[in-house]
Amino acid sequence: MKKSRNAGGWAWVELAPMVLALLVGCAGSKSFQEGTDLINAGQEEQGLAKLEEAVRAEPRNAEYRIALAVRRSSAINRLHLVGDAALREGRLTDAERAYAQVLALDPANAMARQGLDALVVERRHRAVVIEGEALLKKGGEADIQEALDKLRPVLSEKPAQREALNLKARLEAAKAKFVRPESRLAAVYRKPITLEFRDAPLRSVFDVVAKVSGLNFFFDREIRPDLKVTVLAKNTSIEDAIRLLLATNQLEQKVLNENTILIYPNTPQKLKDYQPLVVRSFYLTNADVKAVSNTIKTLVKTKDLVVDERLGILMMRDTPEAVRMAERIVALQDLSDPEVILEVEVMEIKRTRLLELGIQWPSQLKLAPITTDNAPLTLSRLKNLRGPDIGVTVGDTMINARKEDSDGNVLTNPRIRVRNKDKAKVLIGDRVPVITTTNTATGFSSESVNYLDVGLKLEVEPNIYLDDEVAIKVNLEVSSLVREVTSKSGTLSYQIGTRGASTSLRLRDGETQILAGLINDEDRSTGAKVPLLGELPVAGRLFGSQKDDKQRSEIILSITPHIVRSLRRPDLSAAEFASGTESNIGAQDLQLSILPPESKGPDGKPVVAAAGPTATSAAAAGASSGAAAAPWPTSTVAGPSAGTAGASTSLVPAPLPVTPNPADAPAANAGQIRLQWQAPAQVKVGEQFSAVLRLTSQGPVRGMPVLAGFDPQVLQVVSVTEGDYFKQGGAAVNFSQRVDPAQGKVFAAAVRQSADSGINGTGGVFTVTFKAIKAGTARLSVMSATPEPQGAPLALPIEHQIKVAQ
Repeated sequence: MKKSRNAGGWAWVELAPMVLALLVGCAGSKSFQEGTDLINAGQEEQGLAKLEEAVRAEPRNAEYRIALAVRRSSAINRLHLVGDAALREGRLTDAERAYAQVLALDPANAMARQGLDALVVERRHRAVVIEGEALLKKGGEADIQEALDKLRPVLSEKPAQREALNLKARLEAAKAKFVRPESRLAAVYRKPITLEFRDAPLRSVFDVVAKVSGLNFFFDREIRPDLKVTVLAKNTSIEDAIRLLLATNQLEQKVLNENTILIYPNTPQKLKDYQPLVVRSFYLTNADVKAVSNTIKTLVKTKDLVVDERLGILMMRDTPEAVRMAERIVALQDLSDPEVILEVEVMEIKRTRLLELGIQWPSQLKLAPITTDNAPLTLSRLKNLRGPDIGVTVGDTMINARKEDSDGNVLTNPRIRVRNKDKAKVLIGDRVPVITTTNTATGFSSESVNYLDVGLKLEVEPNIYLDDEVAIKVNLEVSSLVREVTSKSGTLSYQIGTRGASTSLRLRDGETQILAGLINDEDRSTGAKVPLLGELPVAGRLFGSQKDDKQRSEIILSITPHIVRSLRRPDLSAAEFASGTESNIGAQDLQLSILPPESKGPDGKPVVAAAGPTATSAAAAGASSGAAAAPWPTSTVAGPSAGTAGASTSLVPAPLPVTPNPADAPAANAGQIRLQWQAPAQVKVGEQFSAVLRLTSQGPVRGMPVLAGFDPQVLQVVSVTEGDYFKQGGAAVNFSQRVDPAQGKVFAAAVRQSADSGINGTGGVFTVTFKAIKAGTARLSVMSATPEPQGAPLALPIEHQIKVAQ
């Protein structure tokens, strides 16, 4: 009994691994089936977890491993698409959730990590845009410039950032009303001042300016102390006066902070010592990096320029002004190539007419001796042949009465998308092999195979112009096999019939041009008649057969261009800009700002400084009290006359001019100017309609530039026409307009040419005629509007919603 128990124990030990493997296999199969069902039901995470359990249960099961890899890859790709779409549409939370799910499935997924990094950058860009919006609402010149400076890195990192582009357009429209040159110093640098010095020491002039403005001046040691200047400038800004004073004495300035300026000689060595240099990298997307580098070398005179053709990077080291100029040049050149879709229709019309009528009589009569044995026919036997010994064979007699009519149309309608000035080829047909045999003197023989293209061959080369016209070079060839030709050596060749046309034409976007006239007309007539009898006038039809075969084919080519990405003529402000001087690339122009006239005293006379010793104390008092307390004083500075260089100067601060703050506009002005859209609420696809921007003003308005936006996916601009508001009273009006169909923007400006202050009332500023191209909901919005003269601030944006139905 004990032995029996030991035998049974050993049997159980041997069976245990098999039972365990069977149980594990059942668990793996169950997990695999459950995982597949969960994935099919849309629960991918739970399903993938079950598949992983199945793989762990059976690591060597190839089916489970392949299914897990394929399902996981499919889920990751789907989540990537969801995250990328959400990121493009601005749904950052949804995009972050999708990328996080990808990392949960694949922690080392590089694309998901790149998506999360892009989300961080996008959130940072949006924060900058929000800051820019806040600065735009303040409305000051310095605020607008600060907002533009904040947007520069955003658009440099992501040129297609829509919110930043929209804000930049509004900022530039708001900046257009400020005509004074840019300044990075404090507002005190733009104080009005009058300077009258004759042969005065340069440092004495700057001492006077420092007392009036509160600015600090530092001088390079190489500036000559005996340098004298003559200045006669009335009622100009301190900024313009200093710039002209430095430019006329070969000096240069460097702004150290908001109220400190360094003055140094304008010499090459000093420029190298004091002028700051920056390094800027341009990542080109479309333009040729070599062409752009040559442009920058020619126009900006940059010497430190590095080109990386592999990555399309252009790096330059130059002054900030030169870098700003290079940015504008790159923006003008780095444009995407225009593309066009060519809708081509090639039709071959083939017509065949066959008529065969008459009696086809036998054309042969065969006589043959009849032999009963297999003995050869000899001459003696041929002499003894008689009628019964000769067999007769007569050909068939046929009555032909056949008529065939056939019409055939071969239609080819390819749609070709091709880039500007690139060639596109289309071949529809066969490649026929032609075998060539080559024999050498040594007896070696070789064969080679060449292929001939037979069928429809079309080559097009478009050239897209700025006025939405396309010049197209067209080369059309239609060929067919006529017959096979065999040489004496057995080489097979082919006779090919060909018809072709080559031309150049220029079409408008959407215009259709038809090329026709490639006609092949064949007329064949064949007759089989009995001699003499077949020539009879009427009865001849009974003794012959006539076959008439007519074939006519014509090829018609129809071509229609549709521009999908066109070149846009840049704005004049982008195409033409100041580039500084020959020796100082990118420097500001020397110009004077237009300031209000000199302030007057209580007696109505202008405040004039008196020269002399008694004025010194008054000047000091004015500089210490009035000039320091007044943010915008008009100061008159009188210097010594000729021959009295050592005389004292006089400073008399003038009353402060009152400058209204747009942010503190009185409540009484609210509601004086109002804009609204007058447009239908619902239209149909394909329908044209008009949208009128109406202006209601209680006060005089002389002109107004407006930046409006629309949805380019739903609406298409047909025309922009002038309204009737500014024409009141029969006044002449300067009206200009520009449409950006890609970004969905309309810019229009109207200004009365009359000398009056403006007109009030109600009327249309401009009318935009739209065409509905797609079903959906579209918004018309006013993003920027600046009444002239400046009235009450407008509440923007002003929107109108239009529903487009099928």
